[in-house]
Amino acid sequence: MKEIEQKKKASMIVREAMKKTRGEKIDPYIAIGAFIDEVIRELSKQNESEKISKFLENIAEKVRMGIYEKK
Repeated sequence: MKEIEQKKKASMIVREAMKKTRGEKIDPYIAIGAFIDEVIRELSKQNESEKISKFLENIAEKVRMGIYEKK
């Protein structure tokens, strides 16, 4: 499967999981926090702490720049 197809499929799975948490009436911030924690745990199995930190700093910068805001 090509990278773009993998990204689309992974996004679909994440959206389904978020929908399930809403159905379970889990606070969105708690659900997202749990997801981020699991992502960081998974990253830590594959990368060094410094690489993970840079990755997260890159995401934080994108947030500051407004890349993820609804248009």
